[in-house]
Amino acid sequence: MLLYDLEEEKIKNFLQNTKAKKVGVQLPPGLRGYWSEISRFLEECGVEGTLIGSSCYGACDLADSDALTAGCDALLHFGHADMGLETLIPVLYVEARALIDPSPSVERILSSITERKLGLTTTVQYLSYLDKLAKILSSRSFEVQIGRPSGRAKYQAQVLGCDVGSATSIADCVEAFLYVGTGSFHPLGIAAATSKKVISVNPFGGKEEIFADDFLRWRKGVIAKSLSCKTFGILLSTKKGQWRPGLARKIEQELKKAGKKCVTFIQDEIHLEELKDFGLEAYICTACPRIALDDARVAGETVLTPFEVEVMLGKRGFEPYSLF
Repeated sequence: MLLYDLEEEKIKNFLQNTKAKKVGVQLPPGLRGYWSEISRFLEECGVEGTLIGSSCYGACDLADSDALTAGCDALLHFGHADMGLETLIPVLYVEARALIDPSPSVERILSSITERKLGLTTTVQYLSYLDKLAKILSSRSFEVQIGRPSGRAKYQAQVLGCDVGSATSIADCVEAFLYVGTGSFHPLGIAAATSKKVISVNPFGGKEEIFADDFLRWRKGVIAKSLSCKTFGILLSTKKGQWRPGLARKIEQELKKAGKKCVTFIQDEIHLEELKDFGLEAYICTACPRIALDDARVAGETVLTPFEVEVMLGKRGFEPYSLF
C-alpha cells in the first residue's frame, strides 16, 4: 500500500521536458523503501535511475553535484518542497504528499482541546489536507489562523526545522498551535519560538502536548556553560542549503574580539562524535539547527546556534528565542 503520492505523471513530464536519459534519485529515510517502485517506473520511461545514497535531510541537503558527478542529466529530490536554491542540473522536487488523511486523527482529539484560537501548522506531506482540517476546526467552533513562512519554507502553514515563520507570524493571534505531522522536533521548535503550547497530532495515531519550558531551561544552561569556555569549533557544512561561510567568519571575528580561540571545521554531514579528539570545549553550528538542538544532546557536546552565540556575547536577549 502506497502511503505517499510519488507523482509519476509529474515526473514523466519533467523527464520529457528535460530530455534526461540518466537521472539521480535522492530519497529521505522514510521514502527509501519506494526505490524499487521508482526504479521500475524510470525504466518504463526509458530513463536510467541512479540512487544517490547520501543524506537527504531536507531541500537544503540537495545532491545535484553528486548527481552531476555521476553523469546524470537531472535529479529527482523526494520528500521536500523547493526552497529556491540554484542548481547545477535540472531538479524536480517530488513532495510526496501523504495519502493517509490525518483528519480522523485530528477529530478524535478536538474534545480535549480547551483553547479556542488555534494556529494550524504542518509539514509539506500533509498540506493537501490543510483546507479540510481548517473547515473541521471551524465547524467545531475553533478560530483558525494559518500563517506565512519566513522564506525557506514554500507554503503557508508549512514549518521546517529552520523556518517556523508560519507559526511566529500568527503567534500573537492564537492561544495554542495545532501541529499535524510526525516527530517532536518541529512542534518543539514552534513552542520554543512562540512560547505557546503546541498540540501535536500524529496522523498515524497519538497526541502530545508540547511545551518549551524544559527545552529553554536546557538552552539557557548551555549558554551559561559556554561563557566560561575559551576554545570553540565553528561548524560549517558544505550542503548547498546550509553553506554559510559569511556567518562563520562573522562569528569567528566576534569570538576573537571576546578573547576566545576558535577553529572552523568544514564537513558535508556534521558528525559531532568525530570532533571529540580535537579537545575543544564548545562548538557553534552554522548549519542545520537540529545539530545543536537535537544531535548535541545525544552526543553530550556543548553546541550553540548562531543566535545563542549572540546571547552569550551579550549582543541580544534570550527572549524571544530564535531557532536559526
